[in-house]
Amino acid sequence: MTREGVTFLTKKDFDVKSLIIILKEQSKLIEKTEDQKILNQILMLFEKNNLTLLSPQEVHFLESNKQEIWAEYLIFRYKMNYFPKQKIVYDFPVYLLIEPVSACNLRCIMCFQIDETFTSNNKFMGMIDFELFKKIIDDAVAGGTKAITLASRGEPTLHPKLGEMLEYCSGKFFELKINTNGTKLNEKLIHQILKSGVTNMVFSIDSYKKEEYESIRVKGIFEEIVDNVKKFKDIKEKIYPDSKIETRVSGVKVEKSQDPEKFRDFWKKYVDNVVMVEMENRWDTYHNPKEIMAPGPCNYLWERMYIWYDGLCNPCDIDYKSELSVGSVKDQSIKNIWKSNKFTELRNEHLKNNRNQIFPCDRCPVDS
Repeated sequence: MTREGVTFLTKKDFDVKSLIIILKEQSKLIEKTEDQKILNQILMLFEKNNLTLLSPQEVHFLESNKQEIWAEYLIFRYKMNYFPKQKIVYDFPVYLLIEPVSACNLRCIMCFQIDETFTSNNKFMGMIDFELFKKIIDDAVAGGTKAITLASRGEPTLHPKLGEMLEYCSGKFFELKINTNGTKLNEKLIHQILKSGVTNMVFSIDSYKKEEYESIRVKGIFEEIVDNVKKFKDIKEKIYPDSKIETRVSGVKVEKSQDPEKFRDFWKKYVDNVVMVEMENRWDTYHNPKEIMAPGPCNYLWERMYIWYDGLCNPCDIDYKSELSVGSVKDQSIKNIWKSNKFTELRNEHLKNNRNQIFPCDRCPVDS
């Protein structure tokens, strides 16, 4: 099926009839009226469309986790996938992206890390304090966040306490995801990742050929990234055979010469899923031509919130210099920032088709 232009394939051996029966049984245990309505909507969609509404990530979760939490998980996924489209502001962000490190060891040609006004400015560069990180996680758990991604503007594996961060997050969320370029993985960190219950491990790699990879992921060494991805697979299979983690190689199509099919064929031996997406004009958002602005409201404003290493909160990482900053978790709660006048006004301006009057939304091609 297609969701926002991306093709998803579902596993044919997943039993939709059993899933519907299980969800109907669990619906009796749902206490919130709003959640009951959502689950009824999910059941209606499944009965009408079978499993075509499930992404591979969602199928993987259902197949890897106890049936007792399926309903709660799918309700969370519904809120994350559909509330932004319906422009519903939930009580608390169900999805947070937390930045362990704002710097990166690579200089990928499509990334804002090549903007020296960003990387050379101490205001933007830094690592999150572990105590601040724990405060954010505690607030997120209390508020009802169900998905955390450790990544944003920089490379998370550069943080010396990433393993401890993962341990602190362990068992607290449905989804705990890491986006990494994979260059700094070592055996100790791989063990920490697999022990902590990370559910999604995304390796950002754009090629299956050395010259092409190194021309895009500048400062990266192709042989090292291949060895690291293989090492991750070997450790997982030999020592953590019951791990529920889903691994993925993700690529950006920067050059016409890149071959998505050969890219997939090369990497599918080492990970669960392989995907390549078209490049967006986002690395230098502030100098993009206004003509590329997306025509409608940006769904990110209703779906997620980013928290930088210094506690500053932002609606998206396309605005990597925080022109749209909506507050700081150092002096406010996540809920207060999510529901703040500034965030609400930004959403309302998008709804009123005033995106072209907001910098840098007025030159951003992304709407979801």
